[in-house]
Amino acid sequence: MNQQNNYRTFMLLALLIITGDITGQIGGFNKIRWEKEKIAPGLVWKSVHTILYDSVPQNINILYVNLKKRKISINYDPQKNIAVSKQASATNAIAAVNGGFFNIKNGGSTTYIKIDGKIIDSDTAKKWSRNANMTGSILITDGKKLFIERSMTNTWYDGYQEYDDILVTGPLLIEAARTVKLPETSLVTTRHPRTAIGIRNNKKVILITLDGRTEEAAGMALNELAELMISLKCRDAVNLDGGGSTTMWIYGKPFNGVVNMPCDNKKFDHLGERAVSDILIIR
Repeated sequence: MNQQNNYRTFMLLALLIITGDITGQIGGFNKIRWEKEKIAPGLVWKSVHTILYDSVPQNINILYVNLKKRKISINYDPQKNIAVSKQASATNAIAAVNGGFFNIKNGGSTTYIKIDGKIIDSDTAKKWSRNANMTGSILITDGKKLFIERSMTNTWYDGYQEYDDILVTGPLLIEAARTVKLPETSLVTTRHPRTAIGIRNNKKVILITLDGRTEEAAGMALNELAELMISLKCRDAVNLDGGGSTTMWIYGKPFNGVVNMPCDNKKFDHLGERAVSDILIIR
């Protein structure tokens, strides 16, 4: 660690101590002083750079979505991976986050995915098999109804025509307002950048990104993320792809709309986007 980075980290800690933003644990999460902005009717953005869990820095962005006024859907390119900002800009989206797990080298989802009622039969999506991490799914109808449930088999999803968009992801974090037992895998137990989605009630959804892998932002283990989603009053929640993929985009914002600090360039800035196969978009 060079002197400049030492100084920057020291100043961040000092600022947070002075302003009283050290919460020590998720239990004090509601004491954080958020930056808040209404992006559009039914869409609010909150952000904070703070400290949680015994002096661990976190950079958090949350989109609060009201599906009475907005629509949510999955955008997907099975042929190639494209940065979230470029994918979202090519649609009429006003906000977006990265979606599920995908083949970094060749493109395409590595779990079950359905878009606009059509089953995606690309090799990577078609051949996926359930595992300890992929225990959740997102199901969307007409962009207005969103469900988070335990993952099922391909044939089970094939038979449900009422869902326009389906994405298997995971692990499942919260079910019926209770945290779910998580597997002891490195994806779960190590602090990483994270993206997740949660349902607060029938029409209220949140999308969240937590940056990581830098001195300024540690990211979270998934038990920490689950506690955070509970504190945000989520009834159901599931983890999405994270790490270098974690990206939040808002139309019209600087840095091509990227509002978090994607870490694929190993820097704490807005420039480290990773190309991904699918994203969740808000219209």
